[in-house]
Amino acid sequence: MRMRQLEAFRATILNGTISSAAKSLKTTQPTISRLLADLEYSLQLNLLHRRKGRVVPTPEGMAFYRKLDEVFDAFSKLKNAAEDISRNKQQDIRIISLGALSVSIIPEILEEFTANHPKVSITLNTTDVKSYFNMIMDEDLDIAFGNQMGEQPGVEQAILAKVDYICALSPNHPLAEKDVIFEEDLIGERLIALDSDEVLAFHQHTDLYKRIKPETPFSTQHSANAYSLVCKGLCSGILEPFSAPVWAAKGVKIRPFKPSISYKYSAYYKENRKDSWVIRELLEIASKKFKRYEKAEQLTEIFDQ
Repeated sequence: MRMRQLEAFRATILNGTISSAAKSLKTTQPTISRLLADLEYSLQLNLLHRRKGRVVPTPEGMAFYRKLDEVFDAFSKLKNAAEDISRNKQQDIRIISLGALSVSIIPEILEEFTANHPKVSITLNTTDVKSYFNMIMDEDLDIAFGNQMGEQPGVEQAILAKVDYICALSPNHPLAEKDVIFEEDLIGERLIALDSDEVLAFHQHTDLYKRIKPETPFSTQHSANAYSLVCKGLCSGILEPFSAPVWAAKGVKIRPFKPSISYKYSAYYKENRKDSWVIRELLEIASKKFKRYEKAEQLTEIFDQ
């Protein structure tokens, strides 16, 4: 029993005729017929019925095909593993993320990853929201990190965490005396508006602002812009928590906000890369890192490190 015989048998079952099997394997019909005959002889089994140009598996042939399909599935995984080993040997990984993550939590993820793989070269790029999904489809990309968005064909999504947003206050803001900021505390305050579009929507912010009717002299879709405006005392904001430790060091006061405003964050990668060791390890590390930011109250522990 040889691999070429097994390929011929599988192709015949999948295509229904010997001639179609020959085309799929880029060989001739007599070659397929000979391979099938040799396989039946070596197994001492009648695998196929020949009926008017078509072939139908016998019960024994169907049972053998089911086991054979398991072998080919294992072979496919082995091939992917070999590609991963080769890719690891090349020591080159490509990652993209949305802006706030690339200067906050992504370095945390890569710090642990590179400690395990010090010789791996990593390219990290930041992209805007509208370009995000187009870049995910890039064959050379390994993984992307960002807000949870819509599904894309051929792309897997792994939800990493549902993260509470925090209230960011200027260094001398009177509300900084409070341990927790509540919705009613912000009625009539100057708050930064977060831009929504057809891809990235901040529905909970929109609903909050309808209720408390704040002044919104500024709007942005970029976290660094928002934190910078807060730091200058121009407004306050309900912002993502990943950048909070950096801006707390600059004097911005970070407080939990109630009732919680939470958004999901995900990793995206090509479906055909889901068995990659790179993806598995990055997802494991990322899930652990993101979960540290799930509850606003946990940020105190992060600041203290």
